[in-house]
Amino acid sequence: MASKPFLTCVTAFSALALFGCPNAEGEFERFKTDYNAIHPEGTGGGGGSSSCSEVSKAGELDGDFVFVLSASLDPKNPVLFDAKLTTTNGANGLEFNLSLQALNSCDRATKVGEVFELGPFPIGSDGAFTAKFPPLEVTGLANPISENPITAEASIAGNICAPADFICGDLSGNVTKPANIKLTKSTFTILRLASPGVYPATFKINCAEALAKDTVPTWCSK
Repeated sequence: MASKPFLTCVTAFSALALFGCPNAEGEFERFKTDYNAIHPEGTGGGGGSSSCSEVSKAGELDGDFVFVLSASLDPKNPVLFDAKLTTTNGANGLEFNLSLQALNSCDRATKVGEVFELGPFPIGSDGAFTAKFPPLEVTGLANPISENPITAEASIAGNICAPADFICGDLSGNVTKPANIKLTKSTFTILRLASPGVYPATFKINCAEALAKDTVPTWCSK
């Protein structure tokens, strides 16, 4: 599964993973300055192949998934979403749509907040895609760092190859609330579920199949 660099934009989901810090404004601005100095503009980190050996027809890849957004600020603490992927034939060929709803970061299973209907996004003849999301706001219940809601604008880029059990790639863009910060070198994965609503014990966060932390946020025990 591959990933390609993508444009600017954001996904409220990935932002959450980074921003759990409810620090004072001055402290956050200092952190943001340090982070942007270490992570200049650019993309990458997803890895994977550049094309598919097989791309299926419309409808063949459809199903229930978990969408994992791993921000480079804290990649082992991703934001998780229940996801439904559907494919259709558009005017210019194969397209896909995503329906996303965040999962509570305390149990990684309870759906919380708004349902986002995204797409359609075109899929190339080699399986490659770039999907630019509108600004999205995700509830603080899905934030694995703190209970703060976060808004972001993001793009994801990768490949959807048959049988689409594991899709991965790069994520880029900017968090816009609670402050502006670049999401360089962030990643995403989309993992097919064996049954709707039955999520894995561990979550792969990138094309190298690195695993997220298996512990829930400390504030969940409050």
